[in-house]
Order: sequence, then structure tokens, then C-alpha cells
Amino acid sequence: MTALAERAPERVRGWSGRGEYPTLGWGVLEWMTAHLPSPSDHGRELVLTDEQARIVLAFYRLDPATGDFTHRRARLEMAKGWGKSPLLAAIALAEFAGPVRLGGWDDDGEPVGVPVHWPVVEVAAVSLDQADNTWSALYEMLGANDGRAARELGIDAGRTRMYLTGGRPGHLRPVTAESSSREGARLTFAVLDETHLWRRDNGGVRLAAALRRNAAKMDGRTFETTNAPVTGQGSVAEESGDTSVPGVLHVCRRAREAPERDWAPARLRAELEWVYGDSWWAPVERILAEAADPANDWDDILRFYFNLRSSGRSRAADPEQWDRLARPGREVPPGTRVGLGFDGSVSLDSTVLRACTADGFSFSLPGWSWVRPTGDAMRAWALAHPGEDWRVPRDLVDEAVAQAFERFDVGLMRADPPFWGDEITRWQRLYGADVVVPFNTNAARQMGPAFDGWATAVREGTHTHDGDPVVTEHVRAMHKRPATGGQRGDDGRALWVPVKGEDRAKIDGGLADILARHAAATMPDPVAEPVRSGPAAASW
Repeated sequence: MTALAERAPERVRGWSGRGEYPTLGWGVLEWMTAHLPSPSDHGRELVLTDEQARIVLAFYRLDPATGDFTHRRARLEMAKGWGKSPLLAAIALAEFAGPVRLGGWDDDGEPVGVPVHWPVVEVAAVSLDQADNTWSALYEMLGANDGRAARELGIDAGRTRMYLTGGRPGHLRPVTAESSSREGARLTFAVLDETHLWRRDNGGVRLAAALRRNAAKMDGRTFETTNAPVTGQGSVAEESGDTSVPGVLHVCRRAREAPERDWAPARLRAELEWVYGDSWWAPVERILAEAADPANDWDDILRFYFNLRSSGRSRAADPEQWDRLARPGREVPPGTRVGLGFDGSVSLDSTVLRACTADGFSFSLPGWSWVRPTGDAMRAWALAHPGEDWRVPRDLVDEAVAQAFERFDVGLMRADPPFWGDEITRWQRLYGADVVVPFNTNAARQMGPAFDGWATAVREGTHTHDGDPVVTEHVRAMHKRPATGGQRGDDGRALWVPVKGEDRAKIDGGLADILARHAAATMPDPVAEPVRSGPAAASW
């Protein structure tokens, strides 16, 4: 826990008002209780926990000499289920229609809050699904009790955008990294939701920077929420730091020590109760059951429920180790014997062809990956192809496979069959059914051993690669989990399989890399050419 909840701030000299420092937070709390319903019982008013109330008071703290806010932005790093989304939904609604700006001081020395004249409030995330966490909470608050709060506050509560009624300017809306450029937009307040998922590769870092700049030019503020981030990903949450800095309110309650899987339930329960504080709704017994389930990765348990930052042990590969294994300058001469890996999609996911040498170097030639465009690139494509939906160009994929077989001595090709059955059958006719072999990446009995060999080779440094940006992005996004039903391999060990993370980022390049490495490791040795001698040799 930071100083916010552990130590009351020093009393401002000469300050004689309510509480320990001047803040608009008291008025904001009263406004929330007067207008907003409880998320758990719409028949009751919203009453925050003591810890949540202290956060509101601190966020709206004022400098008594200037009347400026003490904090220009805030960061709330709490365990999953602590109550971040409902709290930020209430704050976002207050920033839209509540008394959140200093209007003066009353006769008792109390600051008086007034609404923003022209509020522009955004709930931001890297995808609409993630933005929906806070957006759904605030939409539900306004729509509960036949829309009582929306009527009282004069809010036209649309599902995708909200306006103030009565001719008052202002709007509240969700935005994502895939939205058109946010740079330069007017902004008085923004929620940056789940910033442990905001990375450079999905546009999250760029979006956070734009939102903060837009808020700064309007003297607005931002409020970031996050679970404990995975270190080494370069997420917004990680880059925001782990300590308080001037002007930034950082609130974090995490386990006092890292629990071990063999801790007694009573000891785990005590630590969970500390982490969740006065969030009385937290399902502690259910979390204990999840912690006791061997199918759940312990690293995930520590990160999500005990709020401990992780080095990413639940990821398929350590991102830093993967980067260390890059050999971008290595050339693979024509005629080299290689294994091929192919993971295909139709539209939403990516399609990647990957090769791997017998000594474990994986690579792609230019044009061996097909990724659905996003942002400006997608808009440009849509303009050039009106009325069409982007599809993987099957003819170009076919040409790439032909190029691979023409350029290299392909010993084995592992190809994931869904959506590409016809092409795989044709490749088998062309190159041999014993060379092109379907390989179902969703079958744990097949994928488990292939993934284990790949992960071990990455960990031990025997699997190097060309640093291809698409494959690297997908490897970084790839997680692992035990196979469904506790399936075990022929050696009796539990099978683990690669899966998408909670951000649902693409992993197809990582799967293709696994298949290529497995193909290279299991392909037959090349057949030696017969050695001829004597007169017959001369006639050849």
C-alpha cells in the first residue's frame, strides 16, 4: 500500500476546513451518493468503501494557494475484482456532469465544486472489448431504475456515445487504439483502462501519450487502471513506474510477501484479505479454490489476485530471452535443408509461413506473412476495396509455398489444416504426402510435445531466429496453459499448449515458428546421392 492509505497527508498550514487537506472530493462523494446507484443493488445509493473514498479525496486534492489540483494524473494498480471499473465509472460520470472544478471558497474555507463547462470525457482501451469494462459499468449506472440517474443529470445515455441535454456542450465516449488518430482532440478527462495490456505493438503506448497531451492542453487529467503488469513487455502500466512521483497519484495494494503454492489455505486467505482490503464483495473463497487448482498457472494467480508484478513465467517464452536469440544478419543459402511451418487463417487472424534449419535457426523470406491491416492502413484498404472485407490472399500464399520448395531442400512441412484443407491437399500432390503433413495446433497430443521442444530450445538458447517483426510480436503475445483435462504425454508429463493471452493478441507467427522448428527436428535425413565409378560414370 502506498502512502495514500497508510499515512494521512500533513495538515495544510492555515487550512481550517473539513478533513486533512482542501479537496473537492467531499462534494464529489456526496454527488455520487445522491445520483448514482450501487452496482450490486440498484435500489440503494452508491456508497464507496473507505479506501475508494480516500482515493477520490486524494485525486481531487487542491493546492490551497493556487486552487490547482495536486495531481495531474492518477494510476490505480489493484488486484482483479477489487472494484476498479465501478469506481472509475463513477469518477468518469462525475467528470462529465458533477462538481469537479473549483468554483471558489465558501465562508468556512471549503472549496466549492462546479461542473466543467464543456466536458469531453473518454474511456480508452486498446480494444472495444476492454473499454467495455468501465463503459458498461457507467452505462448501467445511468440506465438503472428506468434511467433515473440519466434523467436527473441531464445525460442522453447512448450505448456508444453520451451527450448532455438542454443544449449544453459536451460528450462522453469510448475510444480505442484502432480509432482514428486521437492527436489534438479536445479532452478534459480520460480513463486509461487496463494499461497492463497497452503496448507498442497494439498502439497502446501511442494512445496513452496522445491522451495525456490532449488532456494537458485543456488543463484536464487522466486516470489509469491496471492489474499488476508483466515486466519486460513495455506496457504503459510498466513504463508508468512502480512508485509515486510528483503530480502523479499512485495507489497500489499488493501482497506483503510472495505466496507459495504450498502455503496453507489460512495463510493464503490472510494475504488475500490484506490485498482486497475493504472490498467486501471479493470472492476470497473462490480465489482460494482457483489457487489450489493445479491447472492454473501460479504466476497468473500471483499477478491477478495477489497483485504482484510478474516476469512473465506464464508466457510461452521469455520476451527478453527471445530477443537475445535474434540473429538478423544470418543468411540461409539456397539448397539448405529446412523444415517448414504453416499456420493459416482467413480474415481475422494472421497467416504465416516459417522455415527452420536443422541447427535450429528459424526465418521467413519477404512476403511470408499476411496480417490483417489496422488503423489508417485498414481505412486505406477499405477505401480502395469498397464493400469488401479483407481476406488472406490465397494465391500469394500458394506462391510463397512454391518459392520455399524451389529455393530450399524441404525435408518436412507441418501445416495447420483448418481453412486450408484444399491447399494442403494440393501441396501434398505436388511435393509428396510424406513431406507435407497436416498438423492440428488445437490437438494437445500433437501440439504439446512440439511446443515443449520449442520452449525448451528457446529457454536453453539453441533455437535462434531472424528477428522477423511479425513473428516476434506474436511470440511475445503467446501464453501457455495446461492441456484440457490434464492430458499427459507418452512420458507421463503434463502437456502444455500455447494459447492467446487475455488481450487476445495474435499468435499465429509464434505457432508457425513452433511448427517449423518441430518439422526441422523431425524431418528425415537427406537421401545421399549414389556414388558412381568406372566407365558408366563417364557416360553420365
